[in-house]
Amino acid sequence: MIIPTAKNIKTITDLREKAVELLEATRKSGPTFIFHHSKPKAVMLSIEEYSNMMKMLEDYFDSLKGKELEEN
Repeated sequence: MIIPTAKNIKTITDLREKAVELLEATRKSGPTFIFHHSKPKAVMLSIEEYSNMMKMLEDYFDSLKGKELEEN
């Protein structure tokens, strides 16, 4: 699990003022947590991380379906 730290937390203002910079940092360093009024509101991922996560989820659900079919 990725934990929010000072390095990967940004604010809505940071996002508005430095969007391209944040995108590049996210690509290099991993997920970025976006906070608004000191509360977490979103997580920004690189497209590569997002694609990998979606593939893992698909594989997981396929394995669950496979186990279900084996049991029947």
